[in-house]
Amino acid sequence: MKLDGQVALITGASRGLGQAIAQALAAEGARVACLARGGAQLDQTVAALTASGATALACPADVTRESEVEAAVRTTLERWGQLDIAVLNAGTWLPTPITKTSEAQWDQLIDLNLKGAFLALKHALPWLIERRRGTAVGIGSIGALVGQPGSSAYAASKWGLRGLLESAALETRKHGVRVALVHPHNMNTAGPPIAPGSPERLRNVDPEDVARAVAFLCTAPDHVALGHLTVWPIAAGISATMAAP
Repeated sequence: MKLDGQVALITGASRGLGQAIAQALAAEGARVACLARGGAQLDQTVAALTASGATALACPADVTRESEVEAAVRTTLERWGQLDIAVLNAGTWLPTPITKTSEAQWDQLIDLNLKGAFLALKHALPWLIERRRGTAVGIGSIGALVGQPGSSAYAASKWGLRGLLESAALETRKHGVRVALVHPHNMNTAGPPIAPGSPERLRNVDPEDVARAVAFLCTAPDHVALGHLTVWPIAAGISATMAAP
């Protein structure tokens, strides 16, 4: 397994894509720290990971609160003594036209999608830099590449995430740390897994498909940096402007 001996911290890891990423990295041998709001869902996710043979740790925290994020990173280090991978996954999508977007919706999207990623990155990076190796992966969106009608606040948060991580990549490359962005599109997060051969398979991807892309980035040779990786259903074509509705 390519990640034997490594420790990964994943935000938003109690469900959906975050849970799938934790499973994918654990399958490659990583020990996984699952950072998410505390509660039954986080406990169940960690229990399921452990039952599958993974080495997993619950790190209950609100990703928008710096003291809690810092404590989660500290808990990970106290348990395993190192940090090699940080996956900035926590986020949400609230589709609303500009003129209908409330200040509260704007604040929620910017805080969770952008501030939360910033705080996790801020407190994880020093430990990657100390080891002079490691990988930070942000979960972007097609909204980080092109405008999104009806989702302006969401797109703004993902454009901000792109700027944050592209800047971080330039700051940390001299330390042997690589930074990447995965941009999913038309991800089936709410429904059951799509059956092979179904027409929906051409129009949607499952969280597990995106999680495998994250694992691919994290298992690349240390000297290889992969910047932007898009994961779209085949119907979306090969460019952001060709994406299927």
